[in-house]
Amino acid sequence: MDKHYDDEVLRVEDLTVYYETAEGTAKAVNNLDLVVRKGKTVGLVGETGSGKTTTALSILRLVPDPPGVIKSGKIILDGMDIFTLTEGEMDMVRGYHASMIFQDPMTALNPLMTVGDQIAETLRIHEGLNKADSVAKAQEMLKIVGIPPERAKEYPHQFSGGMKQRVVIAIALACSPKLMIADEPTTALDVTIQAQVLREMKQLKENSDMSMIMITHDLGIIAQMCDEVAVIYAGRIIEYGELREVFKDTKHPYTQGLLHSTIKVQDRRGHLDPIDGTVPSLNKLPEGCRFHPRCKYATEECKRRMPELIEIEPGHYSRCLMAEKGE
Repeated sequence: MDKHYDDEVLRVEDLTVYYETAEGTAKAVNNLDLVVRKGKTVGLVGETGSGKTTTALSILRLVPDPPGVIKSGKIILDGMDIFTLTEGEMDMVRGYHASMIFQDPMTALNPLMTVGDQIAETLRIHEGLNKADSVAKAQEMLKIVGIPPERAKEYPHQFSGGMKQRVVIAIALACSPKLMIADEPTTALDVTIQAQVLREMKQLKENSDMSMIMITHDLGIIAQMCDEVAVIYAGRIIEYGELREVFKDTKHPYTQGLLHSTIKVQDRRGHLDPIDGTVPSLNKLPEGCRFHPRCKYATEECKRRMPELIEIEPGHYSRCLMAEKGE
C-alpha cells in the first residue's frame, strides 16, 4: 500500500507496537501500513487479540507506556507527524483533528459531570468558546444524536446504554474532527439500538465529510458502514481493498474463514463453518505465515516464510503465498 493520495487524512507506515510484560514481549502490531482518505470509512476487522485497538490507540498516541512501546513507524495525521509533537500539542490534536469512540460508554463518561458539561468542556478547550456558547452547542450536539437538549443537565447514570453511547458520539463529533475512530461502538448495545446508532453515525459522517476508522469483528457492520476493509491477524494486515472486492473476491484464507463463520439469513440450516484453532499468543507467534497453524491450505513453505503484502489486483492486497502464485 505504497500509493500516495492527495486527499489523505491518515497515513500509517511500518507501525510496530510491543507490550513488554513480566511474561514476555507481546508483539501486538507488526509493520502495519494503513491509509485513510477524506470522506472514506476504512474497516479494521479481525478476531479479539489481532491488534485492532492497539492500532487505534497508536494513532492518537494513547498506547499505555509502560507496558506499551512503539518500536518503529510513522503516523501522519492531517499533515502532522504525531511522533514529533509534544504532549501538549497532542492534547490539541485529540478531539479536534481526530476523535475516538471507545467500546464501553460506561467507562468513557465521567459520572460526576453532567453530559452537557462533558461536551461543553471539549468545545471550550478546542474551539475556545465561552461557557454560554459551549453549553448551547453542547445541547445542539445532543439534539443531533437524537437526545432531547434539556437532558444536558442530567448525569450519565440517568441514561440507558444506547443513550450513553450517543453522548460519547456527541463528544467525539463536537469539534468536527477530520478523522473519527470508532472502536467496537455497538458492542454493549442490543440489536435494535445498534442499528439506530450506526445509522446516525453514518449520516453524521456523510454530513460533515469526515473520515472514519471502524473497528469491529462484525462483518455485518463492516458491510454496512465501510468503503474499504483491512483484515488484521496477529498484528499484521493480511488483506486490504475496497469492500466489494474483499467480500466478493476474497484473496486470503483467513478472510474466507471469517466470511464462512458468519451465519446467513437465507441459510435455514443455521450451520456455521468456524475457523479451527485460536489466535496465537502474541508472546509466541509462529514462524512464517502467522496463520499457517489454522490454515487448511498451508504448505511447508508457509511455515518457513512470511508472505509480503502484495497487490493481487488494482487496489486489492493479500499477504498469502497462494495469492502470490495466483492460486
